[in-house]
Amino acid sequence: MSGFDITTFIDKKDRTLPKPFNIRPGYDMEYVITYIYNYFGINDYQRFFDTLFDNERSFDTLSSIKQNETPVQWSLRVRVSLQDLVNSGKFSVYHRFALYGSFGQGKFVNFDYRRPRIHKSHMAICFGCWKLVKIDDVNPKKSFHFTRQRYVDRLVPSDLMISHWDTECSKPKTDFGRARVIQQAYKRFQERVPSNARLAWNSLPNDGTSDDEKFLTLIPHKIKNPIPLDRIKMHLNKEYAEYIKKYNRYPVGAEFTIRTYKEYIIPDYWISRKKSQLQERFRKRLLEIEV
Repeated sequence: MSGFDITTFIDKKDRTLPKPFNIRPGYDMEYVITYIYNYFGINDYQRFFDTLFDNERSFDTLSSIKQNETPVQWSLRVRVSLQDLVNSGKFSVYHRFALYGSFGQGKFVNFDYRRPRIHKSHMAICFGCWKLVKIDDVNPKKSFHFTRQRYVDRLVPSDLMISHWDTECSKPKTDFGRARVIQQAYKRFQERVPSNARLAWNSLPNDGTSDDEKFLTLIPHKIKNPIPLDRIKMHLNKEYAEYIKKYNRYPVGAEFTIRTYKEYIIPDYWISRKKSQLQERFRKRLLEIEV
């Protein structure tokens, strides 16, 4: 259900789909049903449509604004039930990205599901940020696709929410909205007051410690390998004497040991000593700043 992406085909030669009464797919259930029959491979259509109608009625019921009820009152009344509905994994074809405020009740007429008076309040509850937003009923953003035999005018239910995602939503679905959120977060990060720990860390390179007291340099400190290569070869010759006599060479593991031998190495304890040194310098500097 969450993966529905209904396309409107505008082609005078193609009569497989009814002409939708609304230019946005998902608003016309008759069009959606015919589209599913023609373009979705489903084994049990009856069960699928039963679930589809149950979900649509649940969302449409919550979308209905009562008489003398303001949009704010409506959003406060339905918000908890709506969140439970979305969190339970139920999705709507029409209310896919937001719950659009409407008037009236949906009903069955000759086994066709009729919606309420859709999109008359120009208000919606965004499923991303859960804010009550105002939407404008303007011509949707179109992208045109050409195929071999037909002209496709692709219209999606997200069109009404693009303006909100671009300018207001904290969890947008458009690239422009995501860039806005990143820029705002980075601006807040730059403007925040640095903590004492951050000030202490930034001042460590210039904390007045002499080079003699910095017993470890900023680069790994190498020392001469305490075990010379000749001693290693002597040990290997003794351990693999029979193997060398038979094959006139060292085993693969021994050859690897000789090949990767380094005359100067970084001792294992260097990292732990460096960490201890930095921790102590940081602790002293932090105490100085806090005092």
